[in-house]
Amino acid sequence: MKTFCISLGGSIVSGEDGVNVEYIKGLGEMLSKHRKDKRFVIVVGGGYVNKVYIDAAKKVIKNNSVLDEIGIAFTRINALFLKDMLSEYLKVYSNIITSIDELKMVMGNNEISVLGGLLPGITTDSTCVLACEAVGSKELINVSRVPYIYDRPPSEQGAEMLEELNHDKMIELAYKYDSRGARENFIFDLVASKLAKRSNIKVSFVNDDIDELEKVILGEKHKGSIIIN
Repeated sequence: MKTFCISLGGSIVSGEDGVNVEYIKGLGEMLSKHRKDKRFVIVVGGGYVNKVYIDAAKKVIKNNSVLDEIGIAFTRINALFLKDMLSEYLKVYSNIITSIDELKMVMGNNEISVLGGLLPGITTDSTCVLACEAVGSKELINVSRVPYIYDRPPSEQGAEMLEELNHDKMIELAYKYDSRGARENFIFDLVASKLAKRSNIKVSFVNDDIDELEKVILGEKHKGSIIIN
């Protein structure tokens, strides 16, 4: 049975207007169509409220580990909301997973497992790659507002959109643009990029269009970049 690990951007789940309930409903309905022959791991980010707290915290807290712990807490709040909503559509593991060991133990008995961040200094993208390695998946889908990778910040003149690139190119870009600060991460951070290369994990990028996400699951051409050897 094929397993997909989905790194779901926090901004897709929660924004200034609150939790994106309609998106989560659509996600659950779509994933439930593939429950017979596929399993899913979803790692969710922190979202808008996380940004508000981190921006405020940075003014008084200088310890980056503490800032990361605040961020992890918000990812787990989003994960809790997501888990309970998705349980209407699939057999979801009853807890928010807080370790890779726990993920490995529960995967075989559930159609979907949900987690947030795990460790300070490690983004949810990196956590998702670690989840891929733990469950033996070679398919990671990154869902964010930006479905394409560019050879430089897209706001810069002459920025080139890269529909397909290899792991080495991704590492090169991440090394250049990933700052590693709390709430300041490149589209796919350096640690995640290196981990994906070492296990030859295909990374597909999509936006919040659930139809595009389903195309990746079905192995069809989609709108978004792909990292592959």
